[in-house]
Amino acid sequence: MRTLTEIREQADLLSEEDRAGLAAHLLSTITSAPPGADDAEVDRRDAEMDSGRVRPISHEAFIRQARGA
Repeated sequence: MRTLTEIREQADLLSEEDRAGLAAHLLSTITSAPPGADDAEVDRRDAEMDSGRVRPISHEAFIRQARGA
């Protein structure tokens, strides 16, 4: 079995995209980590869109609204 140091060194050689994928995979395997503070907000907003209570808008429309145009 490889040591953690060897695995880290090999991971450093991966592309940024592959490192991001590896990081996402590793984080998904940690079951003892509590959900982040934003997880509940994402779930709530997802449910609002799924139920039709709110209508999603495009990124462009969001930017226009944020800029007050």
